[in-house]
Amino acid sequence: MYREILALGALMVGMCGLLLGNGLFGTLTALRMAEDGFDPTIIGVVLSCHSIGFIVGCLYGQQVIQRTGHIRCFTAFAAILAVVCLVLPMMVEWYTWIPLRLVFGFSSAMVFMVAESWLTGAASSETKGRVFAVYMVINKGSFGAGQLLLLLGDPSGDRLFMLTAILFGLCLVPIALGSKGAPPNIDAERIGLRDLYRHSPVGVVGAAAAGFTNAPLMGLGPVFGAEIGLGVEGVSYFMAIFLLGGLALQIPIGRLSDKYDRRGVLIGVAVASAVACAGMTVLSTLGTWPILVTSFAIGGLSAVVYPIAMAHANDHANPEAMVSIMAGLLLAFGVGASISPFFAALAMKWAGPVGLYLYCAVIYASLAGFTLYRRTRRAPAPETTDFVAQPQTSQSSAVVVGLDPRADDIE
Repeated sequence: MYREILALGALMVGMCGLLLGNGLFGTLTALRMAEDGFDPTIIGVVLSCHSIGFIVGCLYGQQVIQRTGHIRCFTAFAAILAVVCLVLPMMVEWYTWIPLRLVFGFSSAMVFMVAESWLTGAASSETKGRVFAVYMVINKGSFGAGQLLLLLGDPSGDRLFMLTAILFGLCLVPIALGSKGAPPNIDAERIGLRDLYRHSPVGVVGAAAAGFTNAPLMGLGPVFGAEIGLGVEGVSYFMAIFLLGGLALQIPIGRLSDKYDRRGVLIGVAVASAVACAGMTVLSTLGTWPILVTSFAIGGLSAVVYPIAMAHANDHANPEAMVSIMAGLLLAFGVGASISPFFAALAMKWAGPVGLYLYCAVIYASLAGFTLYRRTRRAPAPETTDFVAQPQTSQSSAVVVGLDPRADDIE
């Protein structure tokens, strides 16, 4: 296994740079829009455009990869990411940022598809689970560390945008110079959301609810922090701790769902998330430490909703259908992530910064109610698959399901 990891070292190092840049970029652009007085609804539209571009890239990216090849595709779209970072501070207007974030989202999906298909094709069936675990740590850890790079500059200036562009440029170097050849093109099967809902209503609604909450928590969290007076340093720690919670709590809660009815665990997580989000509306006035502790709890709970929903859907699946089911759930997540920032921004416009957490509390409470209802309509699965922690969902493509040890190898 270690030889495989070393052989994929160039790709892993490149992904570190890419994820550091993505982590910095998301928080930086949110803070810049807040500082420049963008209307909250405009901020929501800009964030939604990123998710829309990402979904389009995931749906049609394989066609581009098949025509151009992995390395050229990765190089081209990583370069586009760097260019977008440099152009954004030159034209800080909503009518330029909306199309640029669409382009950025599409380009991000392309580079993640290339990297993850590379990992999937290179890992053997015996070691792909461990390769997946390494990638998950790199994904979450690098994305979280990117939040701390905010401390190196002022969001109102150009330096941090330049730093982000440098990171995207540097991620090209180990890829271009690596000795590991790219694998054949890999395509994940698709399944319609309607058919997937018939198979697992809780799985689809849980995945969509994760998109409806995770996207605005990540995208508008920095705006919330800025508006309650945390400052740039405080926002940096606020977002880093949010992501640290996701890394720390996902496996312990997931293992709990292996022992008990996953829907019961999902109800508990959804209720706890709703309570934590409601608590943030009060604790946001009590000082920095209560805010940071609550952010850790919300980050950990929100990160486990999607993988529990995925595990529940897989409990009712045939092994050969798992890849298509997991790809379908990622699409459900993406649909939620594409429209939720706008509605969350409306909530912030009407209720102030705490509107973000009021909005998320309503979504989590609705998920708990729906899951409780479904428990009365269907018995638990007689056999369950093992829970598998997932990488940062907003920073991975459908191709990553091929690394999941529960899925058959993609041919």
